[in-house]
Amino acid sequence: MNNKTQVIETLINDGGSAKFAQMIAEVEQKQLKTGNPFAKSKVTKLVSYNMLLNANYANMVNNRLAKEGKEANFTAKENWFQKVNDSFNGSIVAKKSDTTELYLLFACNTSETLKYYIDGIEASESEIATIKQFRPKTTAPTNQGTDEAIIVRTVKMDNIKLIKCGVTVMFG
Repeated sequence: MNNKTQVIETLINDGGSAKFAQMIAEVEQKQLKTGNPFAKSKVTKLVSYNMLLNANYANMVNNRLAKEGKEANFTAKENWFQKVNDSFNGSIVAKKSDTTELYLLFACNTSETLKYYIDGIEASESEIATIKQFRPKTTAPTNQGTDEAIIVRTVKMDNIKLIKCGVTVMFG
């Protein structure tokens, strides 16, 4: 476990009680390839997230179902990751196929893209318009049975630039 992960683990009290946090991370922007001038480029974006950490996904969905007056009988399916510190509430997860690759798992309340990059260079307005044109369509999860979806994301620990959970920690 690297120093960044240890700092984040302590800051969020991984596996402890649920808590709200903010994070800025640079993540890959998925792109459609056909006709895309940036198909062979690495396209990333700097995103600001407002999120909930240390919250059990199945419990969140069942709480939402109950709030919507529906039967709270949701069971989460198996994932590509495993929780590192707390198998119920933990937010630090690792790939099952490579437990050295760590991610932060969170319920995403809101997100805002701050900047786009093409091969590490900030994209111009016209390049951003092209990037947006080749983003794949996203759909809300349909297996939850809720009117309003619970959106869960994972971000590689290495991609986190700043996290605030009571105090702000910035990474180089």
